Amino acid sequence: MVDTTTIRVARRTQQRLAQLAAENRVSIGDLLDQLVERERRASILADYNAGMAALLQDPSERAAWSDEIAWSETSAAELADRDAESTQG
Repeated sequence: MVDTTTIRVARRTQQRLAQLAAENRVSIGDLLDQLVERERRASILADYNAGMAALLQDPSERAAWSDEIAWSETSAAELADRDAESTQG
């Protein structure tokens, strides 16, 4: 059984939650879990996007990142080639 607690929300918020939960055929608790997870993921993505925007604004950082990506892609391709050769031989 999941450990739970009670939270206070405005009546209007509770009504909206109940409506959304009914529309999605889930409990209010499950709806809140989904909304919190969605917000957590959106926050992670926003942080990543802000970091990438800052990185791409700095020419030396952008060049270093591009070099790292190229190296990573080359390494992955070499590993795939080696794997293909070892399964054929």
